[in-house]
Amino acid sequence: MNVLRLKRKKSIKGYLLLGGIAGSALLLLLLLGFGCYIILHYRHLYLRDHAAMTSAYAQRLAQDLGSMETYVKNLYGSNVHYQMLKRSQISENQWVLATYYLKNNFGSKADNLDFSGGVFYYDEEWNALYSQFSSFPYAGDLYRLNQAVKEKVSSCVQERMPCEERVLYEGESYLIYILGDRGKFLGYAVNLSRYFAVMEDVQLILADGKGDILVNQGEAFLEEHAIRERLEGRSKGAGLTYMISEEAVEGSDLTLMLIHKDGRLAFWRQPEFWLLCILVPLLAFALLWEVYRLVKRIIYQPIDHFVHRLTEMKGGETAEGFRAEPGENRLEEIRTINEKLDELICEMGWLEQEKYKKEKEANAALLQYYQLQVRPHFFLNCLNIMASLLNENDLETVKTMIFSVSRHFRYVFQDTDSLVSLGEELEEVRSYCNIYVIKNAVPILLQMKPGEGTASCRIPILCIQTFVENSVKYAMKKDRVLSITIMSDIIRDDGEEYLRIHIADNGDGYQPQQLERLNRPVTEFQYHSAQVGIDNMKYRIYLLYGKGARLYFFNSPAGGAATEILLPQRV
Repeated sequence: MNVLRLKRKKSIKGYLLLGGIAGSALLLLLLLGFGCYIILHYRHLYLRDHAAMTSAYAQRLAQDLGSMETYVKNLYGSNVHYQMLKRSQISENQWVLATYYLKNNFGSKADNLDFSGGVFYYDEEWNALYSQFSSFPYAGDLYRLNQAVKEKVSSCVQERMPCEERVLYEGESYLIYILGDRGKFLGYAVNLSRYFAVMEDVQLILADGKGDILVNQGEAFLEEHAIRERLEGRSKGAGLTYMISEEAVEGSDLTLMLIHKDGRLAFWRQPEFWLLCILVPLLAFALLWEVYRLVKRIIYQPIDHFVHRLTEMKGGETAEGFRAEPGENRLEEIRTINEKLDELICEMGWLEQEKYKKEKEANAALLQYYQLQVRPHFFLNCLNIMASLLNENDLETVKTMIFSVSRHFRYVFQDTDSLVSLGEELEEVRSYCNIYVIKNAVPILLQMKPGEGTASCRIPILCIQTFVENSVKYAMKKDRVLSITIMSDIIRDDGEEYLRIHIADNGDGYQPQQLERLNRPVTEFQYHSAQVGIDNMKYRIYLLYGKGARLYFFNSPAGGAATEILLPQRV
């Protein structure tokens, strides 16, 4: 009776059934999750390609507008005929000849355009406009187009130059660029409505900075009110079967919006989707059912048979010589596995504690150095200097100061491991020297000569900056310019490959007692008030490389302090 009760409470068959159901549900969820991931992944790829297409449209328009703007500015600054027209005293014959040659110049430009547009000259005194347009088609006739352009230009002559305006003629939108003075104005016009060749299943919208829609071509996936809501930021959604992306046109206030319908986004219409959602789960259930039957036959049935024989033995049907001992039906292998697993977990816990202890020591040293780097008076001095520079309206120096200070603190507080690239460290050194030069108005000659292939080598963070800071602090003299040289290369010693970093200055060098102490091998962090940064760096290098790294401190033949660091490339 007790055996039967035990079977009901801890039935292997029940566990197998529950495990099969749970496994089936988990597998189904995994398959559905994987299917969703695949769908979203491909949707992301389609969206990326769509965004790239939008960017290509915008970049092409920006390049063409920039080319036209450059051409007009060159005319404005160096064309002799335009300069003659700007003279206060000019005869009628000179005016006619100058406009004739200027118009010929326009023609050479217009003939080379691969879009609908042109160049014009407007004379306020004569109220005359001369233009040359490309051979691409446009709505209406050239005379009325010139009249529309002339009206717009004449209304803008009092505005600040250069300026951009919009002209709507025969239902087509033109971008007008105007540049000039003294009543003599140059400019260009680009037909935005005929600029783009829109593909099938694409809607292209071009809007200005005010939110006015200048161009709306192609399929009408979105109405104008929906387009305006999206441009104003009130709507971000896209359809299930179409994609939307926006791109600002560089050099102007124009915004390009592209809406692309792609049937691949309607995943429910794809046979692969139904294959994934129906056929694969059915196959998974069939596989799990076969696994359940196999486990039942191999594990459950022998145990069930054994329990059945124990029940028969309890009822008095036991064979001669058979005796059931208490606990004989327990799985001794599982108990043994659990004991060994407990021992393994204990051993792993001890190893984790040792590893954590080492990491804690390394992080403590690094944190201590960070604290040394961020001095409140240094930060406040930088702010005071920037405030005084702003009072002097020295904005460029303020920008340089802000960039250098922000990069310095971003580098010091970065959330990363203890190693950075040599190139990153050299950039930090440059930023630190810029801060010091601006702060103290004292020049520093910084010479950095990284060897070939060394810029990507990994080194401890602030490894070089520590010694540069030491040079700035102790080698700076009023009667000479501080010179700091940093070189690096790859060497081989005893079959090992090392990154060699050489740092030297033109100061007074190390004192003999300093050299004796600095060149001692380090096994633990030792605090010395005069060289705390160097001591900290030596200990961090020891924690990272052990005895594989080497540091040499000496005075150069010229008398300055020199440091050489050898870091193994295989830690």
